[in-house]
Amino acid sequence: MITAFIMAKTESSKSRSILQLVKKLEGVEEAYIIYGAYDLLIKASFKTPEALSLFVVDTLRKVDGVKDTVTNVCAACD
Repeated sequence: MITAFIMAKTESSKSRSILQLVKKLEGVEEAYIIYGAYDLLIKASFKTPEALSLFVVDTLRKVDGVKDTVTNVCAACD
């Protein structure tokens, strides 16, 4: 299992609605609004690196209002 922490920049007026949508996506364990350079912090787990990549590129980045993402893979999340 691969656990990742993904930060997303959003259109500020859409942060709360994007958060509610993201929390329902498959693989997402937790999601929060944060303050700083990014607007959301998402903890997600997937079976393979490919599944993580598909989630970020084909799902998360296509959510209306998501402008940018940074993905950090956890080396020791158990």
